[in-house]
Amino acid sequence: MRSRAVLLRDPTERSTIALLSDRFERSLKFSRVHDDTALPPLTGTRLKLAEAALQSLKTVGFAGSSARTIAHLGGFNQALIFYHFGSVQSLLLAAFDLISERRMREYGPQLAAADSARELAALARRIYDDDLERGYVTALGEMVAGGVSDPVLGAAVAARIEPWIGLVRVKLEQLLDGSGLLELLPADDIAFGIVAAYFGVDMLGQLQGDLSRPASLLDLTARLAELADPLLPTSRAGNR
Repeated sequence: MRSRAVLLRDPTERSTIALLSDRFERSLKFSRVHDDTALPPLTGTRLKLAEAALQSLKTVGFAGSSARTIAHLGGFNQALIFYHFGSVQSLLLAAFDLISERRMREYGPQLAAADSARELAALARRIYDDDLERGYVTALGEMVAGGVSDPVLGAAVAARIEPWIGLVRVKLEQLLDGSGLLELLPADDIAFGIVAAYFGVDMLGQLQGDLSRPASLLDLTARLAELADPLLPTSRAGNR
């Protein structure tokens, strides 16, 4: 039997070991997503792990976010990932949750207070600029892209986007109530389109390497919103 030293000198067998190691990493990453309701909140060590996962998504993307990479970025043992989250996918979803929680805390009150299309368009621009500066645009886009090729992950990502669609729908219903426009423009469809467009525009801008185009589109939306405001019920649109 050859010694381990001899084995490691054999290029073919070294390649085999590397291949098996890569497959093992992938099996850990794509193991079943755990039930989120059974997981404790993001505090302490769990928050540190989620922060590292978020950093990984921003720097190496979904494909490069292995347990090894995340652990290296966070400065901890990768065994902590599986102890606290069960899989890399569940940890990456926790990073998605971290973004959503921060957005909700920072922008939820502003969304609730907005009472015109113009204010909503301005808020969308602020959220986009903030997402871009913090790298959230990249992280969210990577999770959406990863979910396209994995039905289980995709369903979990979609479930996390749905509350934002719901928030936009409620706001549209409030603004359009009494205008008669809800009969022509179903709030649920419009809300879905707005959120879908946000993700799509961000991802296309990243692919083309030209982030000025999404920004220009948001500016156009703001101008169109000013034209839309007179169509809103005077009880809301007139109080500005």
